[in-house]
Amino acid sequence: MNNRFLRIEDNPDYVKDIESNAILNINLAAVADYKAKKKQAAKIISMEHEINMLKEELEKIKTHLNLS
Repeated sequence: MNNRFLRIEDNPDYVKDIESNAILNINLAAVADYKAKKKQAAKIISMEHEINMLKEELEKIKTHLNLS
């Protein structure tokens, strides 16, 4: 391991960057899983927003049709 990093005794998946004092996850599989879950959550939020917009548009159309 690079001299810039120190292993964390309690958890071998993490190291400490001596220069910045940052704690870094070196378990690439766990990092990839986290990123995939974060991306999926963002996609769900986006889809919820789109569904709500479509509901609003449908209500506007229904209101317009009832008034005509």
